[in-house]
Amino acid sequence: MEYKVIPDGENTVIYSGYYEDTEAICDLTVPEGFVEISENAFRDFENLKTVSLPRSLKRIGSSAFSGCKNLKSVRFSFGLEEILDEAFSSCPSLTEAIIPDSVKRIGEGAFEGCASLTRLKLSESLVMIGASAFAFCFNLTSVTIPDSCVLVEFSAFSSCFSLEEVKLSDNMGLIDTSTFEGCRSLKVVDMPTKLVKIGERAFKGCSSLVSLILPSRCEVIGFDAFADCSSLRRIAIPRGMREIEELEVFGGCDSLAEISYGGDREGWEYLTRGKSLTVERSDLSHFSPKIYFMDLKI
Repeated sequence: MEYKVIPDGENTVIYSGYYEDTEAICDLTVPEGFVEISENAFRDFENLKTVSLPRSLKRIGSSAFSGCKNLKSVRFSFGLEEILDEAFSSCPSLTEAIIPDSVKRIGEGAFEGCASLTRLKLSESLVMIGASAFAFCFNLTSVTIPDSCVLVEFSAFSSCFSLEEVKLSDNMGLIDTSTFEGCRSLKVVDMPTKLVKIGERAFKGCSSLVSLILPSRCEVIGFDAFADCSSLRRIAIPRGMREIEELEVFGGCDSLAEISYGGDREGWEYLTRGKSLTVERSDLSHFSPKIYFMDLKI
C-alpha cells in the first residue's frame, strides 16, 4: 500500500511526530513541495519498507530514518544537498544507496550499521564524508570516492568486512584516523596523488592487503597506520617522507619482506632517526625487512 504525505499549507518540512508508525506507512512517497525531512521524523518506524523522495527535497535531517529495520529501498532525487548525521544509521535491510550528484555532504554515521548495503554510488559533487558514515556496512564490496571530495573523516569505512577495492579522490590530502581499520578483505587501494598524511590506524587490520605504493607527496605515516596487515609483503615509501610517527608502524605485518624507499641510505637513516626498523610478528618474534634504496631524484 502506497502512503502519501501532503504539504500542509506553507509548511514544507516533515517534523518528528507528524506521522505514526502504522501499517499504512509501508511504501512511502513524499510528494513535491517538501524541502526537508527533520531530525527523527521517521526514526525506528518498523513498518517502513520503501521510500521515494521528491526533487524539491534539499535536506534529510539527523536520524530521520535511523533504526528503520525493515527499510529496503530509498529512491533519492536530484536536488538533495545534504544527508545529515545518522540519517539512515542502523537500517540493516537497506541494500543500496544511489546518492544523486546534487549531494555535497554526507554527515557523521549517516549509513553506519547498514549491514546489507552492497551497492554504493556517491555523488559527483560530494565535498565531504563524515566520521563513521559507512562504518559497519558489512556487505559493501567496493567504493569510489569522486575527485570532488576533499575530506573523508575518521572511521568513515571502518569494519566494512567485505570491502575489497577502494578508489580514493585525487584531491584528498589526508587518510584520516581509522578510515579503513578492520577492512579485512581490502586488497586494492588507489591512493590519492595529493595525499600528504596517512593517519593513525588508517589501515590497521587490513589483513588482505599485499602491496602498497605511497604517492610521492606523502609526508607522514601515523601511529599503527598499517598494524596487523598480516598479508602485506611490500610497500613503497617516497623520498619526500618526513615522518614515521613510530617505528613499530608495521607491527603484526607477518609477511612484510621488503620496503622500497625513494631516497638514499642517508635519507632513510634520517627518517628512522638512525634506528633499525623492525617488525614484531603476531607470534612476538622480530625481524627486519629488506630495505631497497631507489635514490630517485624526483
